[in-house]
Amino acid sequence: MDSNIYISSLAFLGQPVEEVVLLCENEGINLEFSSGMPYKEDMEQIYRESKVVRMPHNYFPAPEIPFVLNLASTDATIRRTSIEHCKNGLHLAKASAAPFYAAHAGFCVDPDPAELGKKITVPEHLNKQANKKHFIESIEEILVLAEALEVYFLIENNVVAPFNYDGTNFLLCTEFEEISWLFETVTHDRLGLLLDTAHLKVSCQTLDLNLKEEFEKIKPFVKAFHHSDNDGTKDNNLPLPEDYWFLEYFETFKNYVHVLEVRSLGLIEIKAQLKLLTGDGN
Repeated sequence: MDSNIYISSLAFLGQPVEEVVLLCENEGINLEFSSGMPYKEDMEQIYRESKVVRMPHNYFPAPEIPFVLNLASTDATIRRTSIEHCKNGLHLAKASAAPFYAAHAGFCVDPDPAELGKKITVPEHLNKQANKKHFIESIEEILVLAEALEVYFLIENNVVAPFNYDGTNFLLCTEFEEISWLFETVTHDRLGLLLDTAHLKVSCQTLDLNLKEEFEKIKPFVKAFHHSDNDGTKDNNLPLPEDYWFLEYFETFKNYVHVLEVRSLGLIEIKAQLKLLTGDGN
C-alpha cells in the first residue's frame, strides 16, 4: 500500500484490535486507529508496540470513562481533558512516526457521548463567541507541543446534519466561512485541515451550499483527507460510489494523506474501494 494511503479501523468494526493489527501487518495495510475502537486497558500499549504503519485519530485511545472531546467547551474540566487527550495524540503520532494527529473541530454545546450521531440537545441561549475563543486558546496550547515534537496537528471539519439544524449551527468549522476564520485567526506551520469529504457533503446539503464551490474555497487549508459517502442527510460512512464527487480531484491531491473511512469492509471490498479512489488499488 502507498505510504500515504490509510484504512480507518472503522472498516474492521467489532473485530479484536489484535486481529486487526495482525491482518494489517500481513496485508501491508496502513491503519488509522480511530475513534470507534472501544476502551481497552492496554490499547495505548498495543498501538505503541504495533509494527504496522499507523496513526492515531481524534478520540483514540478511548478512555475508560467516556467523554465528548470538545476543544471549544465552556466547561473547564471538559476542555482540559480534551486538550490533554490531544497532547497525548501528538505524542502517539510522534512515537509511531505518523504524519499528523487530528481532532474534530469544537462544539458550542457539550453533548452526552450517547448523543453523538443523533439529535443533540441544544441550550436555549448559545454564546458562540465564547466557544470560539476557547477553541482558539485550546488549539494554540496544543500547537506549542506540536511545534516541540515536530508533528502536525490537524482539525477535522465538523458535520451538521439536517436533524441537528434549525437555523442555528452549534458546530464549528462545518463550512468555508468558519474554516477560513480558524486559519486566519491561527497562523501556524503545524496547523492544517483534515477534510472529511462526507462531512462536507452533508453540511453543504444542510446549509444549502454548493459542495464543489465550498471545496474550491477550502482546499488551500487542506493537509489530508477522510473519504466515505452518504446520501447527504447523515454521516454514516458508506462505501464510495463510482461517481464519488471527489474522484475528479484525486490526481491533484494524490500525494496528500488519504484515509478510507468506510464502515465494516472485507479485504476484497477494501481493495476495490482503494482502486476506485486511487485508480490503481495500491
